[in-house]
Amino acid sequence: MRKKRTTRPWARGLRTGAAALVGVLAVWLAWLVGDPAAALDQLREWAGSAQVSLALLSAELGLEEQGDGLSRWDRMVLAQSSLLGGVLPSQEPEESAPPPSESGDLLELDPPGEDEEASAPLPSAGAPEGIIPKTMVAGSSAKYITSGSVSVYNHTDYAIDIPALIQNAPQLSASGEGPKVLIYHSHATESYTMSGTDVYESSGDHRTLDTSQNMVRVGEEMKAVFEAAGIGVVHDTTLYDYPSYNDAYNRSVQGVAENLKKYPSIVLVLDVHRDALVANDGTIYKVVAGTVDDCAQVMMVMGSDATGQVHPNWKVNLALALSIQSALSGKWSTLARPLVLRPTRFNQHLSTGTILVEVGTHGNTLQEAITAARLYARTVVELMER
Repeated sequence: MRKKRTTRPWARGLRTGAAALVGVLAVWLAWLVGDPAAALDQLREWAGSAQVSLALLSAELGLEEQGDGLSRWDRMVLAQSSLLGGVLPSQEPEESAPPPSESGDLLELDPPGEDEEASAPLPSAGAPEGIIPKTMVAGSSAKYITSGSVSVYNHTDYAIDIPALIQNAPQLSASGEGPKVLIYHSHATESYTMSGTDVYESSGDHRTLDTSQNMVRVGEEMKAVFEAAGIGVVHDTTLYDYPSYNDAYNRSVQGVAENLKKYPSIVLVLDVHRDALVANDGTIYKVVAGTVDDCAQVMMVMGSDATGQVHPNWKVNLALALSIQSALSGKWSTLARPLVLRPTRFNQHLSTGTILVEVGTHGNTLQEAITAARLYARTVVELMER
């Protein structure tokens, strides 16, 4: 669950004080220089500076320097991701402030146990006027591990040797009989920002049952790339998160197990999602590749056994994902966001070759997501054909 920060009283005071300070400065500068026009120009330059804007925005969002190596901009973007919000160091609320309220994540981080409750996502107040594009790259936090063009945001205590893992990554083979790839969607109804002819009837906040507009469509586009290369694909189009978002992973894990039993030839399992980046004021961010026109970024999310759950495959799966990350970065330097290593499993304990892939965010358009999904699939095809 991603915790939603409350606006601190001092932040509200800062906004009010800033407005008053601007007025005082205007009068003072006019008196000092004897030139009201020049004073106004200086005041505009000060108020429009990046440092002042960032300080005020940080105050609004309650983001303070934490001594963890993250810049305020890094903290703001990471904090708004339904997936990455949990990687930020916790901020203890002030004693006078109420505890932060819980808002449902758009990506469930791990299937809950039998004695746990999963919460459905809460509807938002609606889309804002503008969507902000952002190319996500590795930041300065000590949690980032970078080797060459490959970066990992490590949310575990495990030491990660990127070069060694890539060197020992498993080689996926496309040879032999039977399908080689399984594509499914634990959260199939996730959708994107409507644009052009890509419109749909919503079943929730950026969700739809229209399989031509949700994650099933993205999976179909990936399937087409694999099949064009002669690689057989099983695409499980089950809406595991409908009608109930609760326990979606518990349902999808059963579907994956059944398909792996039915098709023992499968060597690659992709759980295809999209991420969500939204600020507390409702501002939506979309991730853009930058190196490819009209293209979202992709992000692989890998699990581990850090919570004590049985997961014998996590290092093999991580090695495979890192090899794909390396190949992606070699072709399009910023198509892939830094890979995220989490303590939980994401159904990846069922087999080697299992990966969770986030294609864009809800701020991206479907066409931007399709472009990214095709490039991701094409890169994997090339690795399988080696």
